[in-house]
Amino acid sequence: PWMNPVVTREEVQALEWVESNTPERTVFLTDIFAGELLMGRTLREGTEGGDWAIVPDVATKMLEVHNFFLAKDALQARSIAKKYNARFVWVPNRLVFAGFGWISVEKSKFSQEKFFEKVYAGNGVEIYRVK
Repeated sequence: PWMNPVVTREEVQALEWVESNTPERTVFLTDIFAGELLMGRTLREGTEGGDWAIVPDVATKMLEVHNFFLAKDALQARSIAKKYNARFVWVPNRLVFAGFGWISVEKSKFSQEKFFEKVYAGNGVEIYRVK
């Protein structure tokens, strides 16, 4: 996967929605690369990316975000998002990397409308509001 683009064109296009619909400093649950994209282009925050040297207990955070992407249980996933003050979740149509290998996002958790609401659906990325 590291030979493929780590951020897709569709993700870059989704930034327009982010800028139009969220205030600066809004936190998104992201993998490392989407976090860097959001921070660098929109002044929104990702749960991953940025200056790792100043992040307290960074390995635990990376593992929990990794587990968020793998989780099938919507309540468990929402608990992780809330722990890191994420108001939205960035779900690209590519493998994600949260620090412990390239993985596919388990999307079944997002069908639980009690916990997540789809607010953006582009060709290559979906954005969910954390309830």
